[in-house]
Amino acid sequence: MEVLRHFSHEHPLIFNEERSHENEVYCSACGELVLGPRFSCMECGFHLDKNCAEAPDVMNHPFHRKHNLELKASSPYDDDNECTAHDCGLCHEDVNMESGSYYCSKCKFIIHVNCALKDARWYYKIESKDKVNAMSAVGALDPSFFVVKTTKIGEEIINAEIQHFSHQHNLVLSNEVKDRRYCDGCSQLILTSFYGCLECDFFLHKYCAKLPKKKQVISLYHQDPLSLIPHCIFKCALCRFMRSGFAYKCEVYMCNDLICVRCAEIHLPYKSQGHKHPIRFYLQLNGLSCNACGGSTDGVSIYGCKTCSFAVHYQCILAPQIAWHEGDKHFLTLRYNEDNDYSEHHYCDICEEKRSPNTWFYHCAICDNSAHIHCVLGDYPFIKRGRTFITNDHQHTLISVQKAHHPKCCKCGEPCFDLTLECLEEECKYISHWRCNSNYKILWKHSKNLV
Repeated sequence: MEVLRHFSHEHPLIFNEERSHENEVYCSACGELVLGPRFSCMECGFHLDKNCAEAPDVMNHPFHRKHNLELKASSPYDDDNECTAHDCGLCHEDVNMESGSYYCSKCKFIIHVNCALKDARWYYKIESKDKVNAMSAVGALDPSFFVVKTTKIGEEIINAEIQHFSHQHNLVLSNEVKDRRYCDGCSQLILTSFYGCLECDFFLHKYCAKLPKKKQVISLYHQDPLSLIPHCIFKCALCRFMRSGFAYKCEVYMCNDLICVRCAEIHLPYKSQGHKHPIRFYLQLNGLSCNACGGSTDGVSIYGCKTCSFAVHYQCILAPQIAWHEGDKHFLTLRYNEDNDYSEHHYCDICEEKRSPNTWFYHCAICDNSAHIHCVLGDYPFIKRGRTFITNDHQHTLISVQKAHHPKCCKCGEPCFDLTLECLEEECKYISHWRCNSNYKILWKHSKNLV
């Protein structure tokens, strides 16, 4: 007879492999009907299903990596008025305070036992209290840059020149935001002060320059810190966009997933400028329409609001606030709703098709131009234009461009509307869609940035 001494109950628990046919038995930890093996108290009506009985006392979960979660047999709050909302951090439904839960006392983060244990690949059992602290400190032991020169502005000490691990030359802090410069870390527009190379036009946002070389990201299947690597061409394992620049790499054997810096920096709950309430991540939330693009939310991960019916696809939430398109000489701003009810304004100025006034769009206030998000960004918004590449399908160096005119692709014969690879040899005249090279190996050539 197997006997369990569980921290949550004062009496010994006896293992019973058979389901009770006389009365319905509910697990005292998760509150669910017990349909299989269980541990039961012979002196009172306390039961634990086998899964909850074997649950770790302390775990680290991907939705709350910064602190450990402790298994609580009853309400973790000293006073029920301490917290008016007991929403599970995963499913966002109420947590019954009379049943068990996993809880962080520092952040008041709480999660159903069953949600926490949903997939054994998501969490790990904490044997040592120092493990997560050691993981969070690992990035500080190997900094991504060293300070070469500082300057003082008022009372603040500024890093005026740095040596960054991703580049062979020193980078100098600059406030001269001009032209259309893109960050070599995240491939997004540079609109504020940045670090730049005086020798070869390599640029980094101040934020991207400070990214740690080791980072714990919110990801269900990556328990260990990921390593920052530069000069990548990859598909992000989370958002599924093709990317160029920095990536966080999983170095676990047989994994090698790459995650973009944008996805690595997402925190939960997420605050969007397009919505007044905090929005939560749902693995699946069916029956709604995406407020950004209008598409269905069925069967995909989304960000949603528990207060109202607001929902946005994971990919749509990554649309940059400021973008550029060759059809307008000014920067375009992401707008979340249409103020003008006049139906003639509800057209895209790029594709000239109708657009919904209820979905997000890009707008130029100076020219009064508006456009669909996809018409502005295209299929490859996060591949930096002006970078040089080599492929195993062409003998010369190629450069990534987006042409104002649309020459025919040398591979498929269709016009090159989106991201294009063009040969740098004048006599060659080779040009092709990026997508037409997807079956070939594309490598970032470590040479001078040409724009």
